[in-house]
Order: sequence, then C-alpha cells, then structure tokens
Amino acid sequence: MEKISILLTIFSCLLFISCLVHAQSQRLQRYNVNPSTVTVSGISAGAAMATQYHFAHSSEVFGVGMIAGLPYNCASGGLVAATMCMSLPNTVNVNNLISQANTHASNNMIDPTSNLRGDRVFIFHGTVDSTVLPASGRNVETMYRHFGGQIRSEFSIAASHGFPTHNFGAACSASSANTAWINNCAYRGAYQVLNYLYDDSLILPADNAAVPGNLITFDQAEFFNWNPSLSAMARDGFVYVPTACQYGAPCRLHIAFHGCLQSSANVGNTFALRAGYLETAEVNNIIVLFPQVIANLSNPNACFDWWGYLNMFFATRTGNQVLATHRMMSRILRG
Repeated sequence: MEKISILLTIFSCLLFISCLVHAQSQRLQRYNVNPSTVTVSGISAGAAMATQYHFAHSSEVFGVGMIAGLPYNCASGGLVAATMCMSLPNTVNVNNLISQANTHASNNMIDPTSNLRGDRVFIFHGTVDSTVLPASGRNVETMYRHFGGQIRSEFSIAASHGFPTHNFGAACSASSANTAWINNCAYRGAYQVLNYLYDDSLILPADNAAVPGNLITFDQAEFFNWNPSLSAMARDGFVYVPTACQYGAPCRLHIAFHGCLQSSANVGNTFALRAGYLETAEVNNIIVLFPQVIANLSNPNACFDWWGYLNMFFATRTGNQVLATHRMMSRILRG
C-alpha cells in the first residue's frame, strides 16, 4: 500500500506540473491581418505538410516555401511510399501525383488546383542531403511548374538535412541532430523564403531584431473536437506576434511547420527561436504560427502526417492536422 501511495503522489505531482505548464499557455488571438497575405513553409515532413496545406487551401494561401521537401501527396501509399519518396525520388511518378491532386480537387477534397497558378514557390534542397535526396526538390519543382507556380529554387548549396541559417547550427554539410536540425550554412534560409513569398520587398533584419518575449505559447487543444494527442498534436503551439502587430498595426501571416524531431517535445522552442523566422518577422510585421506535433506509436519522431498515419484524408481539407491548422489560421484572421 505504501508503494501505491507513493506512486499516486508522484502521479499527482506530475499531473499538477503538467497543468501548470499548460496553464501558462494563452488563448490564440485575432490580429489585424490581411487575409491575402497568408503563406506557409516547412522543412522535411514540415515541408510536405506545407504543400499539403497549400493544395488543400489554395484559395486562402498565396505562397509556399519548402526546405528539403517532397511533392504533394507523394506518400499516399503509406510508409513504404514515403521511404521511396525520400530515398528513390527518381522513381516517383510526378504525373501520377498531378493526376491525384486534380482528382482530389474534382471531388472537392482540396481547393481547385487552378488557384495555384501565379502563387510564389520557394524550394531549397541541399546537395548533400542524405535523408531526403536532392532529386526530391526537382520533383517538387516539376509539380508546381505544372500548376503554374512562380518558382525560385536553390539547389547549389552543400547543405545536409537541416534548416539553413547564417548564424546558428552545425556545420552546413554535417549532421545537425544536436542543434535541433538547424545548420549554419552562411545562408539566411527563413529570410530568403519570406522575402520571396512577399514579393522581394522585405527589410533585411539585424541578427538581434527578434523579441523573444513576443514568442507566445498558445492553447492548441481548443482547435480539436477531441484530445489533440489523438491527432498527434501537442496541447500547446507557438505564435510569434511582432511588437507592432500586438498594437493593431496591419500585419501578414505565415505558418511554419517544423520537421521530424523538431517539435517542442524534442527541442523546446529552439526551432522557432533559432531558424531565423523571428528576426525577419519582427521588422516586417509578419505573424508566424508554429503548430506543434507530438510522437505516437505510428509516428515516433513527431512528424507531421504526410504518409497517412492518422487516416487516408491526411492531405485534404478534412485531414486532422490540416483542419486544426486552418482553425488556428481562421482565429488569427477572423477571431
């Protein structure tokens, strides 16, 4: 009985600590955001999620940036297909993926693919990426070119599998497993993405431009009908709200999807703080939403669902994670 009592005490303490941590999160707010300024980006599985979100909501999303990404719906055949997409990209039938996207659109599972025409698309893929082989970037380029995207690509940098920055992370061509999958490539990846998506009009920020206190932890749970863990999503997410945006200035909205092993459970807020988004966001009045995934038995590395580990609708408007992110976006835009 003494052992049971001790275990119950430990459990109660852990539950109390968990509640305290969650209690620190805030309700996501509405801000003065022009709906025509919504863009998305991501790295690796997050890049796959970014393109899924773009295709699903192309009437509301006007640009996408992909770091070490994969073409839309590439892993519709499950985990084996995902492995093929990453490791054998030359075997991927992009024309078949284009046909699948058009079928989804005709069945009203995603927005009409005609909306993609003219959208800005930024693609970065390192030449020494051994996790998602570089030819995958070419597949992304081929698919978006078919749909009329305005593409800018960077395929010449000897970067490993990680988010490229100019001032943080492991050496560019080395493993960045110990630096939150961020590589120092003397390249401002986040700025390059955002600047292109916003018409090459952004101010280049100073390295210390971000205000860490403007990175807010918010409650993700309210955007799910059930416990967010059933959708492999965390209780809390992050949103960066530049100082001017907090006081009602007109602002833009960008959604950034982390990669596998980059979630808050894995690296805390390091990806959000150090990938380079925040500096650019602060001086250019861009709110940045960072949805957060958690691991589960079918997704041990806390990846966004790009191979259907939740259900077959993962790449459509009704996919659990796509739907929840859209609700978050709608809150920021419309309250």
